[in-house]
Amino acid sequence: MIITVNGFLKKTLINLKLFTLFFIICSSAYFIYNIYHIEKLQNINITTLNNIYSTARRFGSFYNNTDTVALNKGIDVFNGVSVVVNTQTNVKRLSTGIKKLHKNINRITNNHIWTVAVFETASDYSHFSPLRPAYLKGYDNITINTIVKNESLMDTYRSFYGCNIKLTDTYKEPGTNKIIRTIYYPIYNNKKLDSLLAIDINNSIFNNILTEFNKTEMTIISMENNNIYNTSELLPCSTVDPINLGLNIYTLLKATFLPSLLLMFLYHSLTQLIANKNFILRHDQMTRFYRRDYYEEKLLSQQKFNFLIIDIDHFKSVNDNYGHEIGDEVIRAVTKRISNCIRKQDIAIRWGGEEFIVSFPDMNKKQLVIKAQKICDSISRSPILDINITISIGGICATNIHFNDAYKAADLALYHSKNNGRNQVTIV
Repeated sequence: MIITVNGFLKKTLINLKLFTLFFIICSSAYFIYNIYHIEKLQNINITTLNNIYSTARRFGSFYNNTDTVALNKGIDVFNGVSVVVNTQTNVKRLSTGIKKLHKNINRITNNHIWTVAVFETASDYSHFSPLRPAYLKGYDNITINTIVKNESLMDTYRSFYGCNIKLTDTYKEPGTNKIIRTIYYPIYNNKKLDSLLAIDINNSIFNNILTEFNKTEMTIISMENNNIYNTSELLPCSTVDPINLGLNIYTLLKATFLPSLLLMFLYHSLTQLIANKNFILRHDQMTRFYRRDYYEEKLLSQQKFNFLIIDIDHFKSVNDNYGHEIGDEVIRAVTKRISNCIRKQDIAIRWGGEEFIVSFPDMNKKQLVIKAQKICDSISRSPILDINITISIGGICATNIHFNDAYKAADLALYHSKNNGRNQVTIV
């Protein structure tokens, strides 16, 4: 009982160590995999914003080349775009361009656009797609110019390189409490600020990109602050609210626990499969002794021998009188008793049908005689399947000799045992 418990504890400890090893390997590999993909995700965020900026900039050309229509004070709707007119004036026909802009940015952001608005510098009128209550308060001349100045977008028409567009920090829109970021693009004509394009983006766009990225790339990148690894990068044309990406230790360990467990079981299954295959290739299936064709080459390379040749007495009579099935059972029983008499390091080989060789490393002649007699007595002590079974043994203890010569000498000793009445031992 104590041996069984100790064996169980030892096996459990080995499995625990193996699992820990796989867990460390999986966690480390997955950690590195996620770190590698963080930069890829940041590039997706940057590319998404740059695509929005590029689309927004193209609107400037449309704005400067469209005609006007006279509208009275009030709210008019064209192609789903609302026009809020504060004073009767000529209004640019922007609805087609705004509608197309809204559609293109919606495609880029996967439907995370909140509002597209165009505010005129004179504040005579503004376009909204869609018109939200927060915008009904209106923007006067001072407000628009203040935005352009505060966002460092003054005279951007002079810039060939750099940002002539601006992404604001995150803020909560009054009335809806939506967390959004606004993209401002000032439209100049003849060095004069004509209007301001404002594109409100739902800030959840970055969470959505993260979710889709994690799903596609099988990563666990997080935007939370409680991470073991963090990176922070400002988005293009912004100076605040960088995108923070990192890895959470709990999520990492949780994600790698089951794969580590499965890898451990897979490792066990493969090693067991290989071990079973090797055992079948090396061992006789009836006796579990080594096969002659596997072990003979090893014996041929040796020069020191301490081995016994064991043969079951009158085995042909057992097959003739009781049948081959009983004969097979006798062989199994005999080899089991032999196995119980030898050590773990001793080598047992099924040499022929009912003939076996047992090789003993580091054993002198006296010890070999004692061991041979013990094996012989274990067979004759009690019947096998109610049949009295005995064995004859011939053995040799010699050095600096070829196996073929050693085998011939041990075989002669075996025949001496048989000719002298069987059930006995002869060692030379």
